[in-house]
Amino acid sequence: MKKNTYYILIFLFLLIPKLIYASCVKPTMPSNDEWNLWLESISNEAKSYGISPDIINRELSDLIPIEKIILRDRCQPESTITFKEYVYYRLDKTRIYKGKINKEKFKLELKQISKEYNIQEDIILAIWGMESYYGKNQGKNKIIPALATLSFDKKRSSFYKKQLFAALEILEKNYISSKELIGSWAGAMGQAQFLPTTYLDSAVDFNNDGIKDIWNTEVDVFSSIANYLTSIDKVPWNNDLSWGFEVLPPNNINDIYNSLKQKNPKGCYAVKTMSVEKTLNEWSELGFKKLNNSNLSSFDIQARLVAPDKLKGRMFLVYSNYKPILYYNCSHYYALTIGLLSDAISK
Repeated sequence: MKKNTYYILIFLFLLIPKLIYASCVKPTMPSNDEWNLWLESISNEAKSYGISPDIINRELSDLIPIEKIILRDRCQPESTITFKEYVYYRLDKTRIYKGKINKEKFKLELKQISKEYNIQEDIILAIWGMESYYGKNQGKNKIIPALATLSFDKKRSSFYKKQLFAALEILEKNYISSKELIGSWAGAMGQAQFLPTTYLDSAVDFNNDGIKDIWNTEVDVFSSIANYLTSIDKVPWNNDLSWGFEVLPPNNINDIYNSLKQKNPKGCYAVKTMSVEKTLNEWSELGFKKLNNSNLSSFDIQARLVAPDKLKGRMFLVYSNYKPILYYNCSHYYALTIGLLSDAISK
């Protein structure tokens, strides 16, 4: 690809969110009276969670709702692109190269954390690389105003209220200063891009300096990511397995595809759209093959089929380790790209 063409494509990709947001219906913002009444209510509720009046007054008193935050929540661009496009812009050569560089730079730390949490180094690196571009892009939004705005909005008010109270608890416990509490528009924080509740549950002070520092301390970032992925209820990480691999479907995939769907699935959308579980032997008997057209390994290992663009795109067989990645971000586009990035870093 010529250099000029590449830059044009990058420009157009960066322009996509702006075009999508421009086409969205402008949200109706609350009146001053509505907002102030809500702030009073949420402040009283925060007190019941043990947040001190000093923190509440300092953080909530002078807030105003942020229109662009609501717009971002209602008009997220990733659902409008294909998996091919998503991978093209996120599994770039620079991200892979920086992953390899950081793997060497933090060789000893990653080895230690990998051994302690029984998880592959490359998965930790891939999460770090995707979430914050290895710490470079942590977001610039103040967490409390963003979460307060999303808590007021009725779309997912209950979820974001939990995040708001957790963020206030983080400040209450002096884990980080209010000035430093910044992140994404949706409240994800630090190099690991943890939501506040995830931070309270899974962040680790690996270097024992008294701070669970996912903003500035890489070993805390790595261990926090590892701790989260390996401690999710009912989905233990299996260090003897990878995340999965890409496959070639059989010629009759159109005929059998619907029969592979789960019956009465539970979970988020991505979990629901995974296939039923079969062994590699069973997938092989159905005609699925490796990308080089060779037969699948003849192991009695359970795997599920994931087709992010259904019958129109690439297909993958994924192991049990894939599901914890979905708990980080319940999107096949995201989880598959994590797997592919980890593979690329390992080479």
